[in-house]
This record gives sequence, structure tokens and C-alpha cells, in this order.
Amino acid sequence: MNLEQQSFESARSKGDWPDTVVKAVTFVNSCQQMRKFDAAISCLTKLLPDVEKDMGQYAVVLTALGTAYWEKAQLQKALDKFEEALPLFRQTDDKAGVKAILSIVGITYWRKCEWNRALEILEDALSIETDRDERFASLYGAFDRGFATLQNRIRLGRELEKPIKILQPLFSSTALHLIEGNMGAFKTSLEESESLAKQIGHSDILKATLGISKLASQV
Repeated sequence: MNLEQQSFESARSKGDWPDTVVKAVTFVNSCQQMRKFDAAISCLTKLLPDVEKDMGQYAVVLTALGTAYWEKAQLQKALDKFEEALPLFRQTDDKAGVKAILSIVGITYWRKCEWNRALEILEDALSIETDRDERFASLYGAFDRGFATLQNRIRLGRELEKPIKILQPLFSSTALHLIEGNMGAFKTSLEESESLAKQIGHSDILKATLGISKLASQV
């Protein structure tokens, strides 16, 4: 049992649910870093009944559970958990929770190439001003790991000298840059995506570059 798990189990045994939830998220984030997604899912599934009477804590655990499914590439299961958590955050006026959910759902639809739907959701997420919250550490960790994966795919595409292999992960990364406020990297990625889309004749991505550029200009 590692330190994160010990800390989580200790808080859980005391019935301190806000502290337990934060420590559970820290523990599952470390699990997901090591690709132990089933361990993360098992931990969070067992925790849900403990916090079901606390709407806010329940929503946080649902978000972490959805994030574990998201990193496991089970996107529909992830979306189901996010859809369950979002109204709970709205009812408790938890702006950080609402933004976290909208951010990851928007990124999900961006990954699915449903760009118009993604842009609507990302616009709502970007309209909420709030700082990062430790309750969503595994979600932010998933973003960081997702970005690292995209960077590796971009690098491979460059090594193969295949524009389409560069374009797909590069354009996927634009939404992550935007939602995380990395505007310099966003601009660079978007400009190269637009150039590659023109070169290849990828009209769908070219159209989507206009949409995300317009959204960025409103931030």
C-alpha cells in the first residue's frame, strides 16, 4: 500500500468525507499515471455509497470516476458519469465543478471530431472564471497525460513525414491548449493545423480551425 492509498484509507476510516474525497482523487491520479485504471475505478466505485448523501462530494467522485473511464478510453461510460455529475454541481453552484465537467466533455467531443458540439461546450467552460481545484487533480492529470500522448503522436508523424499523421494529433491538441490557457502554444498549433489542412485538402478540419479561432478571440 503506497502513501497516497494509506492517506486515503486513514481519512476514510475517520469518516472525514471531504478529506477522504480529496485524498481518493490524489490516490486514483497516481493509479492512472501508472495506467492502473481498474484500481482507480474500483476505489471510486466503492467510495460512491459513502458520500451519496453529500451532493457535492458525490459529484466530485463521479467526476473522478468518469475521468478514470476517460483515460481508459471508455468514452461513453465517462460521458455517462459526467452527465450525472454536472447537474449536481449546478445545484450546489459549484463553478469549479461545472467548469471541470464542461472542459473534459468539450475535449471529449473534440477528440470524437464532433467539433461544433465541442465548441459550444468549450465556450460555456471558458466563460466560467475559476482557479484549479485540488478536488479535480485526476482530471487535470488526465489532461496532462493526454497532451503528452498527443505530443508523442505528433513527433512520430514528423518522423514519418506524413502530414495527416501530424495534423490529427496536432489539431486535437489545440482544444487542450485553449482550455488550459496556453495561448502561445494554441496559436502555434492552430496555425500549423490550418496550413496542413490546406495542404492535405481536409475541409472539415479547416472549417473547424475557423470555429476554434473565433472562440479563442473571445477569451
